[in-house]
Amino acid sequence: MSLAIIRIVGSLSLAITGLFISKRIFDSSEKIFSITGIISIFFIILPISLLYQEKYNSLAFLLMFFSYIIVFKKKFDISTVSSIIVSGYILILITIIDLIGTSIELKFFTYNFVRTNVPIAILNNIYVNAGAILVSEIPFFKKKIKSLCNKAYDNNYIKLVIFVILIIFAISLLYYNITAIFKLNTYYTITFLSIFIFIILSYFYIDEKNNYQKLNNEYNILFDYTQNFENWIDDEQLYRHELKNNLSIIRDMTKNKSIINKIDEMLKFSIIIDDKAIEDFKNIPKGGLKGLLYYKIAIAKNKKVKMIVEVSPKITNKLKKLSDKEIRNICILLGIYLDNALEAAQNSTKKIVSLEVYETNENINFVISNSYNNIISIKSMKLKGFSTKGENHGKGLYYANKLINKNKWIETDQMFLNDYFIQKILVK
Repeated sequence: MSLAIIRIVGSLSLAITGLFISKRIFDSSEKIFSITGIISIFFIILPISLLYQEKYNSLAFLLMFFSYIIVFKKKFDISTVSSIIVSGYILILITIIDLIGTSIELKFFTYNFVRTNVPIAILNNIYVNAGAILVSEIPFFKKKIKSLCNKAYDNNYIKLVIFVILIIFAISLLYYNITAIFKLNTYYTITFLSIFIFIILSYFYIDEKNNYQKLNNEYNILFDYTQNFENWIDDEQLYRHELKNNLSIIRDMTKNKSIINKIDEMLKFSIIIDDKAIEDFKNIPKGGLKGLLYYKIAIAKNKKVKMIVEVSPKITNKLKKLSDKEIRNICILLGIYLDNALEAAQNSTKKIVSLEVYETNENINFVISNSYNNIISIKSMKLKGFSTKGENHGKGLYYANKLINKNKWIETDQMFLNDYFIQKILVK
């Protein structure tokens, strides 16, 4: 009878706690104690109550995890990825609080007594579930998990989903191991610390994965923009060419001095992307890269930095053979390095940036050189968060280094030569 009471109270409290925390995370208006809510509670309770034993059962823990996933997805109309993330998050909270509480109780009681004594078991359920709810309401954790769920999509977060599932499996096994010890000793303490450290390391991995994915999405948006910018420049060139032809015809047809002067003024007018820049990039095929360089030329002019571009005619066919994904990654790297070069050149005396694109040994070389004022450590440039611009900068270089590590067909090198900092990108 006592085991049945503990089983019902335990499974019911876990179901309600899970639904409450997920409801708060997703800011849902769904009621927990509605008809669908009661069905959801029953669906979560069923595997826990059937498998509940005096000893901890890892299978019940895993079944609760998968029950959470199914219920949260249906109840709150969210993606599978978001449901997996939140389900894992709730179970980790419950596990940590339960382990801390149990560690304290084992100083006074045996593990069997804690699991089978009705008042103690009910008290455990109260503080564990209440503690999980209170921790989930801490703004820092709430903001982090909301951000992760808002940006989670089934395609680009598949590795994260697999990682969360593996975390839950690992915790269930470690938890089983710790409850098999039954008493507070060295082995229990080591296992407890292992679980705690594992969870902390998992948090840092997920946080870094989220930051990387956020930067990846931002750079993808920028790449799409540069492709549109590239098309606009091409259309603008056709328009300008036709306009100049028509104005030249009109100029020859009139003898009015004021009209002639106005037409001459219009013919000399140059938009941000001038003919020289377009001539410099003639050997670069369409596909995003040309648009990015147009964009950086415009930024250089705005910063009053002289940008020199030299593109070998032999490179055109090599660039055409690259896939869309390869072009996208090259554009991201070039964009980051050119931004840093322009920033450094703007603050220097010479205010010069040059870009060379050429082929050597079947490899494509992009070489960016910029004038600078102060020498900085090349080693420190590869560290996460490095920036000379102050706090909340340095994300670009961090993302660039992650991108290079993931794509072995790209190599980079940096050096200081005379009054210039040189950044090389080698595409194999």
